Amino acid sequence: MFRSLLFALALPLAAQNALVVVSIDGMRPDYVLKADEHGLKIPHLRRILKDGAHATGVRGVLPTVTYPSHTTILTGVWPAKHRIYSNVVFDPFDLNLAGWMWYAEDIAVPTLWDAAAKAGFVTGSVSWPVSVGAKSVRYNIPEYWRASKFPGEDIKLMRVVSTPGLMAEIEKEAGAYVTDLDDAEHGDRQRTRYAAYILRNKRAQFVTVHLASLDHLEHAGGPFSAPANAALEQIDAEVGELEDAARSVSPNPVICVLSDHGFTRTDHSFNIVAPMMEAGLITKTNGKVTAWKAYPDLEAGSAAIILKDPNDEATRTKVGQLLKRLAEDPNNGIAQILEPLQIAVFGGRPEAAYWVDMQSNFSVVNTDRPARVGGTHGYAPSNPQLLASFFIAGPKIKSGVNLGEIDMRSIAATLAQVLGVPFPSADLAALPVF
Repeated sequence: MFRSLLFALALPLAAQNALVVVSIDGMRPDYVLKADEHGLKIPHLRRILKDGAHATGVRGVLPTVTYPSHTTILTGVWPAKHRIYSNVVFDPFDLNLAGWMWYAEDIAVPTLWDAAAKAGFVTGSVSWPVSVGAKSVRYNIPEYWRASKFPGEDIKLMRVVSTPGLMAEIEKEAGAYVTDLDDAEHGDRQRTRYAAYILRNKRAQFVTVHLASLDHLEHAGGPFSAPANAALEQIDAEVGELEDAARSVSPNPVICVLSDHGFTRTDHSFNIVAPMMEAGLITKTNGKVTAWKAYPDLEAGSAAIILKDPNDEATRTKVGQLLKRLAEDPNNGIAQILEPLQIAVFGGRPEAAYWVDMQSNFSVVNTDRPARVGGTHGYAPSNPQLLASFFIAGPKIKSGVNLGEIDMRSIAATLAQVLGVPFPSADLAALPVF
């Protein structure tokens, strides 16, 4: 009854305003909260911080990677419920050619796109993870690739998986879309132009946009590196462009800027596959996996250990003993080994027998490689450096509100309340931003 009343009160707001959700992949909250300390010129983000409500940090999901996190943002539930457990498909034999979790039909629960479309909103999305085939997104350019280094092929593919005719229409005004993942800053520039076109010309009232260049440059040089800071300054201008475009839909749009996870600097890596092979848990021939009893689903900062036969208690015991021994060696950089009850507390993949969580300066890999300075994510959400961001401003949003540290699952209900649509499938109630 109380939640229904809140939605009813929010309906006049929905009738007047557009809502734009901008995800800045990998943005730690201190990029904005401590902008002066890092010498960042980000006037749009700082104004949103001043004018609206914000979290000091967002506790994310297990693992703290892009696709599970973005799906939690739009569903209000953990991966254990929405079933997007990782960025990539678990595939020890490499049969799926490094396929990612691109397809919206794999989301097992309702999304905010569904709720908004059902309520009559015009919806749009550009490069949001797990959006291929999202039927409730009227104007959709999903995140997808298959031949990113072969010139021209992924553009053809994007035209097929996007709303028919949409990319060709926008290209006439905004220029060619960018599919090369390494051309990150140019890619964000074009994603912004395409999203702005959808706002201005399609009058979309609920739009989700994913900008990825900050994450790309943090992987290369760590958080707060000069290239990463420069990328965020460019993104700040793009946030301003999206706000301007949203004003063509309504005079006073609501803008929500958030992120999927934080980031840590890494100096070391640990090959977890080698000791598993030595223990007879994985067999490789000519570098290819030919048999396995237990295999790690690598998430950079952590790894879920999956048993081929969940009922194989002998293998479960053997794996547990191996992981305990590996964790006792400080040179391996293992912070903790999570067991099923602990994994469930974080809402992680239910079939994981164990979860190896690394120290902040270690990544977990499947080959021996020389140590290098860089950055990554994917650790357990209890790692404070992995806290994500949440900033929201607009009509009726309280000014200067510090929400403290929040749970990522609370974001969906909050955005539903902004839209004035019911969203009872979310695990948590809306945040007190009004």
